[in-house]
Amino acid sequence: MSATITLLSGALLGAAAALLLVPLTRRELAAAVTRSNDTVEESPSTAVEPPAAQIAWGHSAALAALSGVLLAYVLKRVGWSFNALPPLLLLVGLVQLAYCDLKRRLLPKTLVYALSVAVIASGVAIALSTSETERLVQASLGAVISFGLFFTVNLMNPRWMAFGDVRLSLVFGFGLAWVSPIDLFEAFLYANVLALVAGVVLIASGRAGRKSALPFGLFMALGAVLVLIT
Repeated sequence: MSATITLLSGALLGAAAALLLVPLTRRELAAAVTRSNDTVEESPSTAVEPPAAQIAWGHSAALAALSGVLLAYVLKRVGWSFNALPPLLLLVGLVQLAYCDLKRRLLPKTLVYALSVAVIASGVAIALSTSETERLVQASLGAVISFGLFFTVNLMNPRWMAFGDVRLSLVFGFGLAWVSPIDLFEAFLYANVLALVAGVVLIASGRAGRKSALPFGLFMALGAVLVLIT
């Protein structure tokens, strides 16, 4: 398959997958706004932003374009292979989840669970059909170690690590360890370094305090993207 066809097909597949996820992302964000509004007593002068306005069609197009570009770039580097499916699915899902975390400080359970099922099921199916049992074991260990680490930090202090990040850590570990345990370690390292830099910049600019929460799911996504495209 030529490089041009690989780029175009990867871009189309990435954009199509992202657009299929957009309605679910929109619904989850709207539900989050509704739950938030339900917990606040509204005064007559309080204006509530309608849930439908929480995600614009322009943002949907941007999510599709970004997913298409990322998949096209990765496929151009590694070529078409069944083994590339789990990390590519992870990549598309993380783009949507990063948007949710940036927009609402939220990693919707439905999206995380759907992504986890898709990535892990694809890995199991590939391992069974191609005898990649060693890679499946490697990915499963990565998922368990990642989840255990995030869960321990959450138990120590939930302010350090929200449970939404703990849920995401399972598929984060599986998808990256499927490629290589080193990739999982590097993605985790990048995520923490990026979060640290962002925190310092926000504090220095007066836009956040030392106890302000950061959307760590966003930095997990950025760390994974950096690893998978390099």
